[in-house]
Parts: sequence; C-alpha cells; structure tokens
Amino acid sequence: MPAPRKHHYLPEWYLSRWRRKFNDQEVIWEFARVGPKKKLNARYRHPAATGYAKDLYTLPNRSPDDAAQIETELLQVIDDRGAKAVLMAERNEVAGPSDKFGLVQFMLSMMHRSPERIDYLEKRLTEDLADNPLFAEEDSTVFRAGALDVFVDLVQSRQMLERMMQLSTFVINLGEGAFDLLTGDSPLMISNGMAHKDAFVILPTGPRTLVMLAENEALPKHMASHSGKVLSKAMNDAVTVQAKKLVIGADRSQERFVDNRLNRSNTSLAKAIDPVTGLVKWKI
Repeated sequence: MPAPRKHHYLPEWYLSRWRRKFNDQEVIWEFARVGPKKKLNARYRHPAATGYAKDLYTLPNRSPDDAAQIETELLQVIDDRGAKAVLMAERNEVAGPSDKFGLVQFMLSMMHRSPERIDYLEKRLTEDLADNPLFAEEDSTVFRAGALDVFVDLVQSRQMLERMMQLSTFVINLGEGAFDLLTGDSPLMISNGMAHKDAFVILPTGPRTLVMLAENEALPKHMASHSGKVLSKAMNDAVTVQAKKLVIGADRSQERFVDNRLNRSNTSLAKAIDPVTGLVKWKI
C-alpha cells in the first residue's frame, strides 16, 4: 500500500462528530478565508474532504515509507488512541493510565499539527540559522526537515505530557439554548502557563461537548455554571479568532458569526493572541 499523502491535521474521526444530514448526505460545514479582505467561502463537505494538506508531515529526501513515518507511525497512532479516549471520557468510563495518556497526547497534538504551525517552525529555523555558516549552502528542505523534527519533539514533549497527565478530566455538556460549538484548524484552548494550580486545556469534541483538563475543580464548575448560550458563544469566539484559515460547524447557521471573526485582527480577543503559539493568551 502506498504511503498516504493526505495528512489530516483535523482527523476524520474528529470532524465526523460534527456531521449532520443535509441533502440526504452526512456532512459538515467548512468556512474558509485567507486574509481579512477575502470573502468567506462556506460549503458542505464530507469529513474526509477537509482539514488536511498533502504531504504536510512528509520528511524531505527520504524513501516513500520513511518519508511518511510521522503520519503513519506517530499521528495515526495518536489519533486512534485519542478517538477511543475521547469516547471513554464522554461516557464517563473508567480510564486507565494508557487511556488517559491517549487523551492527553491527542489534545497536545492538536496544539501543533496545523499547516500554519509547521510553517511557523520552519520560518523560525530558517531565520535563526540564516547567519550560521554551517547552513550557508543548504537548501530549504533542510529547514523543513528540522521543523518536522521540532514538531515531533513538541507532540512528544515529556514535560508537557507529564504535566497534563497530572490534570483531571472533565466533560462539559451544553444544555438547552446553547449555540452549537465550532471547531477549526487551531481548536485547542490552553491557560497562560501550565505550572500553576489553575492550569487548563480545553478542546471542543462535538457540537455539544467540551473536554477539559484541569487541576482545580473549580474551573470546570465555573464554566458549567454559565448558561449554555454564554458558554458556547465564548468558546466559539475563541475557536474562530484563533483559526488561521478554517472553521468547521455542524450547519450553516453561524456563518455570519464566523465571517465577523475569522482573520479579523481588530476584534478584542484577537489582540490576546500569543505570537509564538498562535493561541489566545488567557489571563488567570
């Protein structure tokens, strides 16, 4: 079997959680825009037909099998374990250490696996090594390979994984009156720093569910105390403002909401984006 070239930074199983019936098909809605002045493009898609880039994690100058090993030997394993762990959390099933690790590593991977994040790492390496004579004769593939090596280290960061494993898992279900949750190419929300007792990580896992890792039980209780409408709007605001090009919804009802926020740098929340992580810098 040839190595896969469609590399999903939003896994198909994850996007499938937003599927709804439309025109006799089970589809999701894709909202995309590149640049603040471009028209928002809205269309329905099969979950396999969006949230991917060709050869995104392909290592340059390798044999086909070796070139695809990040996708086939790392991310596909993370996604398989993550799919199982998310379902277990939502069902309130007892999770062993390996199941908890599967959830944690999947959530951590969602912080780093977008095309823009890989491009950022490559750009930083290129700029940082520009004046180094050892790299004067190297072509761009060397910096791409280096960026992918850094990406693998980030997804497998021992420090982050150990800290996230210390946090408890909470599932927040939205009640009546809430808007459907959105997701996008940068859907993870994380606290400003992970060393303090109020550290948290949040990921929407469907139109009506959020999975939260937190040490302080008061944080998820505080979130859940808000009305579904208030909480869903706040989460959607963050997901859409963080998104680089792509937002996903269960239907088209929030198209105007997305249009007013995607790639709009003048929104108040956009001013809180961390230039290094590309995520909202939450203050605790």
